[in-house]
Amino acid sequence: MRRNSKANLSRLQLRKRLLFWVVLLAIPFVAFELGLRAYFAYQLGPSMLFYGTSLNREKCGDAHSGDMNLLAGYFKYHPHEKRFTRDKENGRLIRVTINGSGFRGPEFQRYKEPDVIRVITLGASSTFGFSDRDDETYPHYLEQFLNRASPTGRRFEVMNFGIPHLKSEQILALFETEALAYHPDVVTFYEGVNDTWRSRILFKKTSRGPGVVRTKLRQNSFLHRSFTWSRDHFITIIVADGLLKSRRNAKFTEADVAEHMKGKSEEFVQNVSAICEACRSNGITFIVGGQQAQSLMLDREQIKGVTYEEEADLVRRKLAQDGYVNADQLSFLTHVVLMRDLRTWAEANNVPYADVIAAMDERRDCLVSWVHLNAEGNRIIAKAFATSILKQVGREQTVGIDTKGPMTPIEH
Repeated sequence: MRRNSKANLSRLQLRKRLLFWVVLLAIPFVAFELGLRAYFAYQLGPSMLFYGTSLNREKCGDAHSGDMNLLAGYFKYHPHEKRFTRDKENGRLIRVTINGSGFRGPEFQRYKEPDVIRVITLGASSTFGFSDRDDETYPHYLEQFLNRASPTGRRFEVMNFGIPHLKSEQILALFETEALAYHPDVVTFYEGVNDTWRSRILFKKTSRGPGVVRTKLRQNSFLHRSFTWSRDHFITIIVADGLLKSRRNAKFTEADVAEHMKGKSEEFVQNVSAICEACRSNGITFIVGGQQAQSLMLDREQIKGVTYEEEADLVRRKLAQDGYVNADQLSFLTHVVLMRDLRTWAEANNVPYADVIAAMDERRDCLVSWVHLNAEGNRIIAKAFATSILKQVGREQTVGIDTKGPMTPIEH
């Protein structure tokens, strides 16, 4: 009896000790988690307070965690969600308007009036207007430019379908699931950079010592599911996961670059082609645009006047001379291939092409990140797309657009 009593007492003491240590470790974790939620709620929007909970999820998934709806394959924002972005030029927080459909800008109307030419802009963060005010996105300027030069009696309505982080396959899913239901007359596509990132090479090279642990977690299905669940419910886990990755010090050889690029362009063009076929089947004009980007190899003062292709040559020479490039330069070289193949595909398939890359080549200092633009850069994009759109809706004149003033037609 005494032995059993001692054994029971020993087990009880062990449980108390374990409980003590669990509580002791949980207190700083919970405090840090709440602190992070408060910080990101201030930076991005109040919904971050409920990250990973049922209050922050809807039919299309959680727009913050990156969870995908298994049927639709994409995510977007909650209707009327309070969101913020940050102006990269002055550091100020900017309130972002999310409408009742979960997209940026004013409310979308299902009914299209007879005299309206409806334009839907597909893309990711550069279409959404990351770091820009509501009235500084290129879809906003596009509507203004089009209506200034609109044929008599016709009004253009531009709907911003850009959602940050989406890849081409997710943009395709969003287009088929939601955009077609609005019966657009014109659809534009402006994206590419998000298709350049993920690969086994990039994951392997951008992980430090803890990357071995991360690889083991992926190989064990139970641990991997547990880690994924934790990351989708706790901001602390996302931050910790990000700290285990190092992009700056990773080095990619020519062989790594070739391995990384395998299949990316083919998949990208295939997804764009699927959007095009859906547009043609529904009598919709489809226009693609070459996306501007940079490798971050040059600062904003140096990059002004350096064209997209000239920067690509600089990165290629670095690869040849040093034998390696970093992750940003790897992404940029991949982006160059995607944009080249997109234009080749457009020309081969008689798809209107808005040459945004050429339009912005002299003002690449308008890039405030690797792909995001300030207001002036967005006006240049809007000008390029407006010119292409107006050519496709039956105008016999080439339209000259002053990005700072009214648009006037220029006779041939």
